[in-house]
Formats: sequence, C-alpha cells, structure tokens
Amino acid sequence: MKSIEITRRFVEFYKSHGYSELPRAPMLDDSIPMSFVMSAGLVQVEQSLANQNARDGNRYVLVQDCFRHFDLNSVGKDNLHLSIFEMPGAFMFGPNGKVDTVKRMWTLATSIFGIDKRRLWASYFGGGRVRNTHLPAEDDVYEAWLDVGLSPDRVVNLGVEGNYWVQGKGIDGVGSTRKCGPNSELFYDRGEEYSCGVHCQPGCKCGRFVEFSNSLFIRYEIDGECDGLIPISDPFSETVIGTERVAMILQGEESVFDIRSYSPIIDTIHHFVDIEGVDDALIIASERVIADHLKALYLLVADGAPPPGKDGRQRIIKLLIRGVITRQLFLGIKSRNFILAVLDRIAEESPKVKHDLIVQKRVEEYYWDQYNRFARTVDRGQAKLLKILERNHGETLSGAQIVDLEKVVGLPSLLTAKILWERGLQFQEQEYKNQLRQWKSSLLVRE
Repeated sequence: MKSIEITRRFVEFYKSHGYSELPRAPMLDDSIPMSFVMSAGLVQVEQSLANQNARDGNRYVLVQDCFRHFDLNSVGKDNLHLSIFEMPGAFMFGPNGKVDTVKRMWTLATSIFGIDKRRLWASYFGGGRVRNTHLPAEDDVYEAWLDVGLSPDRVVNLGVEGNYWVQGKGIDGVGSTRKCGPNSELFYDRGEEYSCGVHCQPGCKCGRFVEFSNSLFIRYEIDGECDGLIPISDPFSETVIGTERVAMILQGEESVFDIRSYSPIIDTIHHFVDIEGVDDALIIASERVIADHLKALYLLVADGAPPPGKDGRQRIIKLLIRGVITRQLFLGIKSRNFILAVLDRIAEESPKVKHDLIVQKRVEEYYWDQYNRFARTVDRGQAKLLKILERNHGETLSGAQIVDLEKVVGLPSLLTAKILWERGLQFQEQEYKNQLRQWKSSLLVRE
C-alpha cells in the first residue's frame, strides 16, 4: 500500500466517524516564532478553537507534515527515525472517549490497513508520579485493549517515561505552561529474529518492535512556576500514525528509507556516490541523512523557512544544509548537478506538495551559500589536522584532538575519520565519544 493510499484511508475512516477534515497546516506558525510546528496540527486545531466562528463540532482530522529538529542526530542510525515525516492525526475534544479511541485505533490498524493482529502489541500508562502529582493507572485503557482481543501479555506498561506525554518547549526552550497526559501506543512485532533477548518488549531499541500509532489523552498543563499539574478547560484525545512507518510495515520493508516514496530518492543519491574502502553501513547512513535533510529543507522552505543563520529557525536550516554537505563530502560527491537532481526527485515523490521552481531555486541558493562558507571551514580543518599528524609523529589523532577539530575548528568528525582512513590510520571512536561527553559536560557546568 502506497503512502498516499494510507493517508486517504486514515482520513476517510475518521470522517466516517464524524470527524471534520482540516487542511494541511504550514510547519511554521507565527504563534511559535522560534520554532517549527512539530505536532500533527495541534497549533492549527487550537487556533480553530480560539475562533469560535470556525469551530464545527468537536472532532477533526488532518494529514500534517511534521519536522523534529531534536531527531536530526538520530537519522541514519536506525531504520525508523526521520526528521521530516507525515503524521495523519485525529482530534476529539471532551473529557471522555478513551475506550472509543482505543477501539478506533484497533479497527484502523487491523481492518482498514489489514495489519496482522497476531503481530500487534499495545502500551498504556500504568500510573506514576508526574512532577509533584501521583497519577493512577489508566485501567480503562488497559481493559479496552483486552476487549478488542489483545492478550494481557501483549499490553505493557512503559512507565511515566514511555507512556506519559509532555509537550516540548521548542527550539528556544521557553514555555510557561505545557500540555500533558497519558498515552497509549500500538507496536508491530517484526519477529523474534530481531529480538535483543528473552525480556524484549515494546520500548526496546533493538528494532523488533515498531511503534506506528499513538493516542494521547490530554487532560493537564504543567505550570512552569510551581511545576504542578493544572486541569485544562478543554481536554482532548489525539490519535496519530506515522505514514512512513505504516508504509514500511505494509510494504514489508526493513527501513522507512526503503518504502516506495523514499527509495527513488536514495537511488538518485547513490548514483553520484564515489567512495571506496568504506563500510557499506556508513555509505547507507550518509545517503539516508542526505535524503532526509534535503526533503526537510524542501518542505520547510516551501512553508516559508528563512535563510540559514545563527538563531532559532535560521540555525536549524543551517544545520540541515551542513549535514547534507558533510555527508556529500564524505561520499565523494563532486557533481554540481547533484543537488538539482535530488531536489527534482524529492518533488516528484512528494505528490501533495507542488513542484515549485521558486522554492527549489531558493533551496539551491541557501545550499550554495553554505557550501562555499563550509568548504573554507573544512579546508582550514584539514590543514590543521595534517599539522597535528606531523606533531604526532605518525600516530593517529587522540579523542581530544578530534573533538578540538570538530568543536573549535569546525571540521566534522565524520570527515576527520575519512581523512584518517585514507592514510591508513585508525579513528579512535570510543575515545572520541568519551571526550565529546566531557566537552558537553563542561558546557553544562559553565551554563
């Protein structure tokens, strides 16, 4: 099943249950000036509620592009993480509805998408202390999962950390109150061959269990001053799916980058790769980072993202572009046609986003401006690296020297590793990680 069919079925299913469809919202919103909209349209729905003339009932459904800057470093390290992804969401306002929400999640997964019931597990909030308040277990949610047919051993409590959602603070870390509430998730079991051991269950990072649907039951706000929970006047339930993850499951693929809407982008990138003697896993990871980051750039710029810079949104755009350039240099990609070719493919594989030549040109302008700046930084870093090697008298770089090159000079550790490999020298991975942790700890102490 293609991604576009997955989203169509999601919307039609909830519309059949009385949900009104809302249009896709831009990922940038004036109400969050320092951040991107990272939820499945929550900001847009809240604005609809604020405008009483626009509110029509208490149920809404939409398909929303989402961007999560805090997941940038996770892209390429596993088969599931994307910084830019599509998240269909259904919102129901009112104090009740948890049992009905669970039933709809199950019907959507098993009847609408046809996912094998024998492969499904669920999680629920088993109670615990949130800030200064002890909250009871969501027994009604637990019983609802049993009622739809799950056995008790496949309904697990992942604790406060895994089953209690708290709204993020955004890029600038500012926010006096944040919405929060328990959540319940659906997981697809890929099989014991992916297991990390006999105690493996949803929540493990081994890759066996794929979370693809999540329902939030938002009832409180966290008061930033007293760190307490305050009941909100208009509680709601929110059910979302990750389109790419559902597509991965239904298409029987190993990774979200292997699905039909992403694999052509990866193939286009791979056509330009010119590197030998490097672990295939590093090549695959770098291709995935480029695909993710360039798609994020295209969609964010289409929504009005600013040029790269130092603060807030500008800094995120800069990080995305420099992430692409770092991986491009690592892969030995030199063709000036590379960016244009990949952007063309991204536009072709994003049917719900108009192929906008103005947007594409703007992304290219941002990219080349950063490329020219970053190339000078890399050249300076390489020159200093070679001088350090001379002083080391044939010995490889220490972890401290690698961190200094990265954090002081600006040479990414991945490019340092490539230069060392080309000279037959070892990259001290663990030593680098230890030194990087110390560097980060020193920043926290200074703050």
